[in-house]
Amino acid sequence: MYGPWEPLRPPAVREVLVNAPFQWWIAGAWAVDAASGHERHHDDIDVAVLRRDLAQVREWLAGYHLWETHGGSLRPLLPGHPLGSDREQLWVRRNARSPWVMDILLTPTEGDEWLYKRDHRIRLPLDQVGFVGSDGVPYLRPEIVLLYKAHGSRPKDQADLEAVLPRLGASGREWLIHALSITEPDHSWLALLA
Repeated sequence: MYGPWEPLRPPAVREVLVNAPFQWWIAGAWAVDAASGHERHHDDIDVAVLRRDLAQVREWLAGYHLWETHGGSLRPLLPGHPLGSDREQLWVRRNARSPWVMDILLTPTEGDEWLYKRDHRIRLPLDQVGFVGSDGVPYLRPEIVLLYKAHGSRPKDQADLEAVLPRLGASGREWLIHALSITEPDHSWLALLA
């Protein structure tokens, strides 16, 4: 309904954001691919940034059209217009005739800690939320991505868990078990992670 997607691949996102004055990480299934060594089809590409850096993100991407997505609808985020505090996502494209190229996820923080948007008891120091892939691109750690995916539990999320589970280290498993025990204590993944 809102036009086609032609998502950038992670190295192309790096080209757009290289030297940006804010932290960013590829999230979602692309991060699972980077951690697992597998690659599946992707409809979009998620780029996590810190919500507190929104002004810098908007300035850096001033040559693009940014649209806020919320509750199943899209609205242009025009220069100078504020973004509602309950908004968490921006779609990005070059202009009105261009396809969407990336999905910006606005991540909450407190001080130097990353916060899980659904439960702020789940947190990590910002310097522990990412890793640099073999392609030189920063990605969210797979256990963080899996925490977000656990909430949806779609078949593709299950496949992503199965792809990355053999490479998920002990500390990543322990962290995900702890996070799921707090946020979704009856989740079926807990048995697989134990």
